[in-house]
Amino acid sequence: KQWYQRRVAITAGECPGRYCGIYEGSCTACPRGQRVNLTNNLCEPCTGSPSAYEWFYLGFMVLVVIYFNMELLTRLHDKTYTDVELTRSQLKGTIKWIFVTIFEVLISAVATLLLADPKGYLRLTACNVDSFLDWYSIFQNPSIRFTETIYCNSEVVYPLFSIIFTFLGLCLISMLLVRSWFRPAPFTTYSVYASLYFLPSITIIHSILCGLIYYSFPYLCIAGSLFFTAKLMAKNLETYSDVPVNLRKYSFTGQVISHWLLHGYGILAVVTYHGLSFWYIVLTPLPTAFYLLTLPFSVECEKE
Repeated sequence: KQWYQRRVAITAGECPGRYCGIYEGSCTACPRGQRVNLTNNLCEPCTGSPSAYEWFYLGFMVLVVIYFNMELLTRLHDKTYTDVELTRSQLKGTIKWIFVTIFEVLISAVATLLLADPKGYLRLTACNVDSFLDWYSIFQNPSIRFTETIYCNSEVVYPLFSIIFTFLGLCLISMLLVRSWFRPAPFTTYSVYASLYFLPSITIIHSILCGLIYYSFPYLCIAGSLFFTAKLMAKNLETYSDVPVNLRKYSFTGQVISHWLLHGYGILAVVTYHGLSFWYIVLTPLPTAFYLLTLPFSVECEKE
């Protein structure tokens, strides 16, 4: 048998290790979709649903792909049409491609849910996360008298680990299928090439840092929102007279709203995890308001 399925015959109730369970009379790793019951050391099927925070985590992974595509399209768009006045058709084409990329990601997310257990339904059967170590069971294999090692690594956080790989794979497939139906814009070809690098990169990052991402993603959302908001404001606003001018630009207004959504998403995830009041959501526009209030003090000095 393979090394990770190796079993050690042991009497009931004496199965060591945090993630080793008794399955078919042997102390071993629990099968996929099951988790050890620490009271009797038996492997039992997971029948619960993901918690609200776990749904926020899955939604964050979807947002990562959406935000990457939107940021990439925005940058390539600005680079292509620099110092050129956009025609109405070009503007409509840009907006169309933004919605196309969002559609690609959303249908991939829906397909991922339909393929997961229970298959064919927009819900999940999950083993809830109890601690940081649940994400790295490979480092928790116990040994008997330092001579015999029981390999009990399995997907303890089923399906939060494996479902991300399915989702990213479907994103790649949907991107190639959906975009082939549309006539490419001058700036969209490079976005496809960039996605071919980005999606494998986020797959590798998730496989290594999944536990860290799970516990830190709300703060990553908030920090990312602050960074992108400050960057956007510094690039487009120098005086208060620039505010109404930029608000009439679809790209500027759309980016501000998207940063607000990201900030609010992070706040909701934090209050859900810590059981705080949902009134904290009113802090969503605070970074933008703070920047506008301090705008006279943040203008770069003119160079001689």
